[in-house]
Amino acid sequence: MNGTAGKDTLKVEYTNEQLLEALHTIEDFMDQLLTPYFLLGKTAECVKANKLLEGTGIDVGIRDKSLTQYFYDIVADQLKLTKDQIKDGFEYKAVNGVPIRIKVYTHNYSFFKYPDHVVYQYGTYDLANPFESYRKAQYLIK
Repeated sequence: MNGTAGKDTLKVEYTNEQLLEALHTIEDFMDQLLTPYFLLGKTAECVKANKLLEGTGIDVGIRDKSLTQYFYDIVADQLKLTKDQIKDGFEYKAVNGVPIRIKVYTHNYSFFKYPDHVVYQYGTYDLANPFESYRKAQYLIK
């Protein structure tokens, strides 16, 4: 795995199978990091609607208080990113090449306080609750 700080430069649409494999990759990685996370963007919308994944990658969010020394050490070791590259969010590619974008947010949004646990495929994922409030504000999240 190699990581980068910043934004993806080329937007490619991936298949459901590719995205599902990447979703399992981030699930395993976050379990290793002992870090709770939320699905965001198109990923969250597809899971909420229980439809096939579509989009340009997998988007997840974590709270800034999840950025422990343990988190930094594992990400630095596996993705070769520095603390400064990690703290504002970062991106890496799953083994199959699908971008996984991790957004670090600093505000305590009410729709992330009590997540909706949604079973999708063979996993359980946290989504914003209420989801409609998140959907309206998703581009303003910091």
